[in-house]
Amino acid sequence: MQLVWNLFFMFGGVAAMMLGMKLMGGGLEKFAGGKMKVMLGKITTNRFAGVGVGVAVTSIIQSSTATTVMLVGFVNVGLMTLAQAANVIMGANIGTTITAHIVSLSGVGGGVDIGAIASMIGCGGVLVAMLVKNERIATIGNILGGLGMVFVGLEVISTYAKLIMFVESGVPHPFVEKVFRGDHFPLLLVLIGIVLTALVHSSSTITSLMVVLASIDVLSFKNALFLALGSNIGTCLTSVMSSIGTHVNARRTAIIHLLFNTVGCLIFIAPLWIWGNQVTNLFASMSDDVGQQIAIFHTLFNLATTILMFPFIQWFVKLVCILIPEDSKKQKEKDDSDFTFIDERLFETPAVAVSNTKFEIIKMATIAKENLNLCMHMLYEGKEINTEKFENNERTLNALNKKITSYLTKLIGLDLSENEDQKVGTYYHVVSDIERVGDYAENVVEYTAKLKNEDLKLSDEAIEELKVFTKTINDLFDVSIRSFDERNVSLLEEVDKIESSIDEMCAALEVKHVDRLKKGLCTAQIGSVYLQTISNLERVADHITNVAFSIKKYSV
Repeated sequence: MQLVWNLFFMFGGVAAMMLGMKLMGGGLEKFAGGKMKVMLGKITTNRFAGVGVGVAVTSIIQSSTATTVMLVGFVNVGLMTLAQAANVIMGANIGTTITAHIVSLSGVGGGVDIGAIASMIGCGGVLVAMLVKNERIATIGNILGGLGMVFVGLEVISTYAKLIMFVESGVPHPFVEKVFRGDHFPLLLVLIGIVLTALVHSSSTITSLMVVLASIDVLSFKNALFLALGSNIGTCLTSVMSSIGTHVNARRTAIIHLLFNTVGCLIFIAPLWIWGNQVTNLFASMSDDVGQQIAIFHTLFNLATTILMFPFIQWFVKLVCILIPEDSKKQKEKDDSDFTFIDERLFETPAVAVSNTKFEIIKMATIAKENLNLCMHMLYEGKEINTEKFENNERTLNALNKKITSYLTKLIGLDLSENEDQKVGTYYHVVSDIERVGDYAENVVEYTAKLKNEDLKLSDEAIEELKVFTKTINDLFDVSIRSFDERNVSLLEEVDKIESSIDEMCAALEVKHVDRLKKGLCTAQIGSVYLQTISNLERVADHITNVAFSIKKYSV
C-alpha cells in the first residue's frame, strides 16, 4: 500500500506543479494583457517581429499550445494572415522552453535551496493576493503564488519519485533502470513523447517532468532528448483539434504548427541518434545538472529549428495551402450573423477577446443604422421597398444580440482585470440598446404599411422635416459610435449637444404638426403616424446616446 500512497503523492505533486504554472501564466497574462493586445495588433509582414511576438506572448502565457489555439482564433476571424501566424508559431516554440529553465532552477544552489526560497516567495505572494485590495498588486501576488506552487510541486514529485523508483539511495529499481535509462529505439521514445504531451495538452509540463526525473538520476539525458522531440509534436495536436470546424485558413494555421515541429524533429532525430554520446558530452560540459542540460537542449533545439526553417516559411505556407485546398464546392456566403471579429478560441487571451467584442458590437450598430435609414426611406416613398434587405438585417440584429450576449456571459466567467470586467458589464447594455434601435425601425415599417393600406401619404413638408430629423440622428449615430470605438470621453459633450438638439427638434415638430392639424392640412390618421414616427426616432436617439455614455462606466 505504501507504493500506492507514494504514487498518489507524486501525482499530487504533478497536479500542484500544473496548477502553479496555470496560475503563474494566468497572472502574467492578466498583468500584461493590454501589452499583449498591442503586440499582437502591431504584427505586420515583418517576419522577425512576428517571431519576437511569438516568443514574448508564449513566455507570458507559458504555453505554445495556448498561443497556437489563440492564433487559430485570430486567423479564423481575419485578424491575422496565415503567413503572419506562421511567424508567431516559430517564436512560440522558443518561448515555451522558458518553463523548463524555471523548473531547472530547483537544481541550482551551491548551498542555497532555490526551491525553498521560491516556495517561501510563493507563500508571501498568496498572502499579498489575499490581503491587498489593489488589483495590480494582487495579480503580482498570484504570479508569485503560482511560482511557489510550481516549486512545491517539483519538490513533492522529486521526493516521492525517489521513493518509488529507487530500491535504496542511489540504486534505481531494475524496472526503472530499464525503462528510463535503457537504450531504446528513438522513434519509440518520440512516439511516447507525442502521446504523453497530447494527453496533458502541454509540452511545458512534460519537459518539466523530464527535468525533474533527470535531476534525480531516473531519466537519462539521451532518452530525454527524443522525448523532448516527441513533446514538440504532441503539443500541436490540441490546436489541430481546436481548428476543426473553422475556416480553411484557421485549419491551415494548426497544420503549419504540426508541419513545422514535425520537420524539425525529423531533421534532428538522425544526428542525435548517431552522435548521441558526443551530444551528451557537449551538454555535460555546459552544466553538471542533467535537468539543466535538458532545459538548455530544448531551447537550443527550437532556436536551431527556427533559424533553419525561417527562410522557407513561405514554402510552408504554400505547402499547407496545397495540403488543405479551398473547398471544391463554392462556399456558401457567410451569414452576417456569424461572428466577424470574435471567436471562443480568443478566450485563451481574455484581454484580446474583450477588445474584439467591441468591434463585433460596432458591426451590429452599423447594421442597425442601415435599417433605420431603410425604414425611413420606405416611409418617404409611402411603400415597402427593399423589404428583403430590411428583414435580413433585422434577423441579423436579433441573432447577433443573442450570440454576443451569450459570448459575453462566457467571457465574464474568465479571469478578467477590473477594467475588462467593467467593459463586459457595459457591453450587455450596449448590445440591448442597439437591438432596440432595430425594433423601432420595425415600428416605422409597420407605419408605412398602414399608410399604404389606407392609401395615405405624408405631405412633402412632413417628409422634409423627417429627413432633417433623421439626418441629425445619423450624425448622433456617427459621433456616438466613434466615441464608443475610441473610448473618447471628449466626444461625449458633442453627443450630449446633438441629443439635446434632437429633443428640441422633436418638441418643435410636434408643435408644427398640431398647427397643421388646426389648419386642416393633415388628417388624423396621417398625423398619428407622423407623431409616432418622431416619437420612435427620439427614443432611437436616447438609445444611441446610451451607447456613447457607456464608456464613462469603466476607466479609459
